[in-house]
Amino acid sequence: MLEIRGLAIRSPSRDIVTELALHLPGQGITALIGPSGCGKSSVLKWLAGILPQGLDAQGAAMLDGEPISPPHPAIIYQPQNDALFPWLTIAENAALGLRVAGLSARTAHERVAPLFAAFGLSGTEKQFPAELSGGMRQRAAFLRTMVQPGRFLLVDEPFSALDAVTRLRMQDWLVARLAEHPRGVLLVTHDLHEATSLADRILVMGMRPGRVIADIAVPIRRPARTETALAGLRDTLKQLLLQETLS
Repeated sequence: MLEIRGLAIRSPSRDIVTELALHLPGQGITALIGPSGCGKSSVLKWLAGILPQGLDAQGAAMLDGEPISPPHPAIIYQPQNDALFPWLTIAENAALGLRVAGLSARTAHERVAPLFAAFGLSGTEKQFPAELSGGMRQRAAFLRTMVQPGRFLLVDEPFSALDAVTRLRMQDWLVARLAEHPRGVLLVTHDLHEATSLADRILVMGMRPGRVIADIAVPIRRPARTETALAGLRDTLKQLLLQETLS
């Protein structure tokens, strides 16, 4: 289990996050939702050890009950932007995390090559990021994230640049892969449909400053998560977000 205890993040002008605590199980998807500006991305960046300079943070990260100092090899992070290196090919970008982890170039490329078709990226292996659409670059970044061996994935709006059909395919692919190889996922999203369709549990953040105001299990199992079955939960989440936005 991955835990955050008593996290406070401050800028010179305001408190971004205060006394935030959450736990991330080793299996399943936990969605983190909240109004824009409440600190969701800052929480992920702190856990990933890449909080921008100028922000002060205090808090503890625990892995299986033991304190850790981010960044940590058990934690894999995907930012909102694709963060692909423009001078590397798509295949090289996709394999980059494995190379950093110590795999040889040949082994890393052998690991990622079979997945290009599933991500709709066949034929792009030798292309460069500038030659691809934003959605294709997002898929390449997601591929790079998913092949890395960390126990916990922190993903910040990973499907936001995708068209509706591709987004659904990638969501289904993620659920299927996690069924085969369970890991803990912390997913930041603004999409209530995405959160309720994918997550086993939803954390709602409030703002001024950011903190967790609700921890809601999604009791409906797949494939029973129909629009009708999820309507009540989505309405509850919508009301929580509206209250925070208007307060």
